[in-house]
Amino acid sequence: MPEATFRRTDAKAFFANERTFLHWMSTSVTIGSIAAALSGVAGHAHRHWGDDFTERAVLTRVIALVMLLISIVMALWAGYNFQKRAVYLEAKLDGPYDSRALPILLTSVMVIAMAIVFGGAVVRLSETPATP
Repeated sequence: MPEATFRRTDAKAFFANERTFLHWMSTSVTIGSIAAALSGVAGHAHRHWGDDFTERAVLTRVIALVMLLISIVMALWAGYNFQKRAVYLEAKLDGPYDSRALPILLTSVMVIAMAIVFGGAVVRLSETPATP
């Protein structure tokens, strides 16, 4: 049986864990801010620009709410991962320290959101009458 050895956890690992958490929280706050701005613009359009924008305003609000929900889930997931990694570091365990679900979720959501915006722009461009 191998002899148990004392393993020293480098202080840099704790700071790297904290830095990773702060980066994920920054991304979460950015997405939440974009969602709040979209919601505000949709509310303004719904109240002041007439019935022509009502359908688009509702769609924009739905997208904003989905992005806000994702922002909240991302913040909770980042906190969970930070705590889990801190426990691993304190116990001097060998990981897993990576997070595969959150980057995949974030990338998927951003690609879908950009595709929706692009699709809306194409539809709006096709609806615009050509000027002579």
